[in-house]
Amino acid sequence: MKVTVENIKTLRARTSAGMALCKEALMKSNGDMEKAIEYINKRSNSINRLRNLTGAKIGLVKLAFEEAGKDFEKAVELIRERGWDEPIEINPCEKKEGIIEAYVHGKEQRLVALVELNCKTDFAAKNENFKKLAHELALQVAAMKPEYVSKEDVSEKKIKELTEVFKKEADSEGKSKEIAEKIVEGKLNSFFGEKCLLEQKWFKDEKKKVVNLIEEEVQKLGEPITVSRILVWEL
Repeated sequence: MKVTVENIKTLRARTSAGMALCKEALMKSNGDMEKAIEYINKRSNSINRLRNLTGAKIGLVKLAFEEAGKDFEKAVELIRERGWDEPIEINPCEKKEGIIEAYVHGKEQRLVALVELNCKTDFAAKNENFKKLAHELALQVAAMKPEYVSKEDVSEKKIKELTEVFKKEADSEGKSKEIAEKIVEGKLNSFFGEKCLLEQKWFKDEKKKVVNLIEEEVQKLGEPITVSRILVWEL
């Protein structure tokens, strides 16, 4: 079944997941909306998505999620029925609270990494753990040199170009269509894992992705955290 932009938007509205994950979920589930929701719930933090969608306090979000039997949509309804939701901006970091962290590498100072880390409140921006997270992200950028913040930042044109290259490589090896599609998907995921900051493995512990570090801090602070910009500047 063909995945349409409208289906992606519908799924995003129901789950508050990113566009790339919604598209992936629909493709994996052959366009079945309910299966796509299950796919997303297994691969992303439901509590964080509930918090971002409703604006409810983290404790209330957890309570609603448990009372709803860990059903995302029922939890949203429960939060809204009880008036726990708060108006939030489409982009919770539009106010640009946060910090810019700079890391200069080595005594020779030939490389610098910059990370803009945004949050919702000035209180969170001044939190020491928030500052430590920004520093860890700057270290990651200096060490691994990502080109994008997330998969969503990779243009459709770039993805199409890569897909064509990977498909030609698979075809040249005489792979069947089904196997070729899996190879292309695997190589795309490898590209994201190498070039996208949030998808990279944390260089201090490869059992974690960078996005996991951010999710852990979101749980502590109880508000959204967003990496807006990254830069590596090398002499």
